[in-house]
Amino acid sequence: MKATGLYLLVAVIPVLVNSCLVVKSPPCTCLIAALDWSNIDQYAGQSWYDYVVQRALTTPTIKPFENNCGTYIHCPRPYTLYDAEFVDVNDKRRPTQAVGHCDQKTSTWNVTDGLISHETTKWSPICVDESTEEFCTPKTNTTFLFAYSNDMDAAKVQEMVGNMDSQSFNELRSSQFTSIANIRFDVLQEETIEYHKNYEEWITAMGSKLPDPSLGFTSPETGSDVLKIISKFINNTQVPICGSRIFILLKRSPNEQDITELVAQMRKYRVYVYIVASSISSGGSHPETIRRLTTQTNGWYYYYKDSSYSSFVRHNMTTTIEHVNNFQAFLYTPFFYNLNLIYAANVNLSPNGSIVLPKTTVPLHEEMGYVNYDNLVTNVMLLNASVYDMKLDYEISDDVINAVQIRIYAYGSNSYWIPYDD
Repeated sequence: MKATGLYLLVAVIPVLVNSCLVVKSPPCTCLIAALDWSNIDQYAGQSWYDYVVQRALTTPTIKPFENNCGTYIHCPRPYTLYDAEFVDVNDKRRPTQAVGHCDQKTSTWNVTDGLISHETTKWSPICVDESTEEFCTPKTNTTFLFAYSNDMDAAKVQEMVGNMDSQSFNELRSSQFTSIANIRFDVLQEETIEYHKNYEEWITAMGSKLPDPSLGFTSPETGSDVLKIISKFINNTQVPICGSRIFILLKRSPNEQDITELVAQMRKYRVYVYIVASSISSGGSHPETIRRLTTQTNGWYYYYKDSSYSSFVRHNMTTTIEHVNNFQAFLYTPFFYNLNLIYAANVNLSPNGSIVLPKTTVPLHEEMGYVNYDNLVTNVMLLNASVYDMKLDYEISDDVINAVQIRIYAYGSNSYWIPYDD
């Protein structure tokens, strides 16, 4: 037995002597995640976010080398290469490429663009076109969408459309709305959004598709598909979206509660939605979802009583201006007119008190109209261009906490983007 064991050991020795011992290095594990429109929203809230998403973006080219321990990243001209973890929009350099080397021990990238180096545990490159100004400003050509629920009274929609069936209203339309669209929603067979360049065609299209009860939902438990319509509009490829305005006549509430993704899209593209809802809903379970949507996107939610319906295109109102009683004035809702949002605040008011609001910046030569809870003008005054402190004194007769949307619009102003209330 001993001799046999010795023979086997001797037989193995030559194999070990003549072999090579191979030691493999662990693979590089540094994280890299290129950014584009599909995933930039994860950085919403960063100081540079608005600057970046108002410009054209594209995905950088990534070329790994040295067994993925080195990476070369390049942006096509005229795009600038940024790392989302180290964005400095005030940096006047415009690098288009960078090289990164991965430290395997710390899983850290050492990145250099030829002039400046930085270290990061997650390299998030993105290409931003800074060769032109913002591609979307409050004056950029965009789209106006008028959408109305099939649950609405056909005569009321016809009244609203009829009020606009004149050249004078077309002339009042803001020049930025180069495309106008319409859709009837809350129908069993989902309809497509119609886009027009011609005002008369737009009016005709709506007049030919008035609400029809035979086409609508029959159960009050069915929720409105209004959120789906908004999302469809934002994701269309036919007309410009950034800075667009949506005006909605709503009768039925949605059943959805989660609007996180939709809000992110609307804020990215500065889409403003104004929703006129009936105080008596025809169905759906979550009317509060609509109010949250308008609150979080600087939109406006207001309701009407069916018995006192107004066309919401233009109101003739009696107001007081400079101590002159019974002064006749027009109240324009944020329809397709040249009305620009210059202030937005959202507050919760407890019974009787006073609250300090964020300051407001008033552009030159603006006439301010105050609108109370019942959508009536109560006063008009001229304000000088300046920064104003804002304070709200109020009285509430019950013990209910009221969520209030405060909006100030100016006619034809040199407006700017209003920051969102987070």
